[in-house]
Amino acid sequence: MSIIHPERARLIVLEGIDLSGRTTQVQLLHDWLVAQRYHVTTTAWRTSPLISDVLARARTGPPLRPLTYSLLYSADQIDRTQRVIKPALQRGEIVLADRYIYTAFARDAARGLDSDWVHNLYHHAVQPAMVFYLHISPEEAVKRRFTLQQQRLDEQHKMAAKHGKAAKNEKATKNEKDARQKKVTSPLPAVVPASTLLTSEALESFHIFEMKMYSEYQQMQKAFGFTVIEGNQSIDQVQATLRRAIMRHLLDV
Repeated sequence: MSIIHPERARLIVLEGIDLSGRTTQVQLLHDWLVAQRYHVTTTAWRTSPLISDVLARARTGPPLRPLTYSLLYSADQIDRTQRVIKPALQRGEIVLADRYIYTAFARDAARGLDSDWVHNLYHHAVQPAMVFYLHISPEEAVKRRFTLQQQRLDEQHKMAAKHGKAAKNEKATKNEKDARQKKVTSPLPAVVPASTLLTSEALESFHIFEMKMYSEYQQMQKAFGFTVIEGNQSIDQVQATLRRAIMRHLLDV
């Protein structure tokens, strides 16, 4: 069967503070819409091939100034708009965005930059057809971050234990001396970098920043007409709500 194009191209955005579940929901929406035979393109924050490596290095190195971050994220958005978003919309597709310009508005304001100046940076942006805001509290974001960190540590410990057991077995096998030597001298499996593990002080800083972003999102809800969905529901419940709203929109021609 042929792929269906909507009556008019649509940019659909999912927003929310960190760990609100945007990425999971965008992927589920993509798979669902493709199954409905719609032609879909996805785009995500910080994925421009020109800028993503620079941003990745900036996130793991010494902190940059807020203005520098702002300009880098703006460059990322401009590049994705020209390379991904506008071409897909011109083809009549549905574009799903995992975060959009509202992320910049919230983050830059939280870092103390002038809101009017930041908004002007994104004057090139395409107007979305729908913006969904997955609402969770800053406290929930911290809880999810801590849980994720613990899961990563548990995985690291399991991998280290598995490696140690394998090395011990190799040592006991004389007929596999060459393989044992390679095993013993090989590096340990990839572990969670220490820089990604948050101390209690870092978690508190994360909480403070999420509170600032949360406040900005609360103000933007009415100003930009966000559709608010409670992110504390199950993944399936959030997805069902999104699907109903999007299908109503697609059929409202």
